[in-house]
Amino acid sequence: MNSGPHQDISHRDYLRSVSTRNAFTKLAGFLFALLLPLVQTWSQRSVPPGYLNDNSDWWSSALESSHAMHAKVQHRLLEPANSRILGITLGDISFPDVIAKLGKATVTSRGDGAESRDQICYVSSGSAKKVHLIFENNEAIDSFYLFSGGSDWTGSDRCAGSDLISSSLGTDAGIHLGEGQRDVEAILGQPSGTYDNGIVYSFEGERTLSPDEYKKLHPHDTNFPNETLVWTIHVEIDARFENSKLTYLAVSRSEIN
Repeated sequence: MNSGPHQDISHRDYLRSVSTRNAFTKLAGFLFALLLPLVQTWSQRSVPPGYLNDNSDWWSSALESSHAMHAKVQHRLLEPANSRILGITLGDISFPDVIAKLGKATVTSRGDGAESRDQICYVSSGSAKKVHLIFENNEAIDSFYLFSGGSDWTGSDRCAGSDLISSSLGTDAGIHLGEGQRDVEAILGQPSGTYDNGIVYSFEGERTLSPDEYKKLHPHDTNFPNETLVWTIHVEIDARFENSKLTYLAVSRSEIN
């Protein structure tokens, strides 16, 4: 066997390479340990309190399954009372105002992008069949959902009980749970579309607002206009029935200037 200098040099190179790899591994481990808390902190900060990475909220019209998304648009303005419940009007929902009216509750956030949404939920107190009222912000869209029964969803345990929620609750325009389809149509008119056990409406119209009207509708917006504004108001309504009785009502409103 050869035991010359070439073998010694090769052996030294091998030891040097092992030492280099060990040093690199130690450095990588040190950097990982140093940066991991920073990454975790950033991740925690990027997720808002109350966030759920979950789409089990079947009642939300922010999901792609919304029936009203594909309904024929009716070009007429809907009376504001149809977008109001318990005196709370869609268009400038403030969760603190909702809490002041209905009581303390947890705000839940879901989704991202076009499906991102913030929700605050209330449920009837002391009723065998639960009735839910949920308010939701989705980008420029405000919604409320009033329904009885239905399947459970992740986060339903965050719904706060309220004596103001009951099976007799309805919109300020007079649409209540338990009504028949003809009763709903008597208030809203001919539906924009129908599906199994449900009807949908899609309304769109223009309205001119003075600065004072704008301030009244948007008290939380400090950038008040100096001139009259023409706004396009879009309202979608989804009504579902079981045994010919209204059990689910979703109302969404958006406005574009």
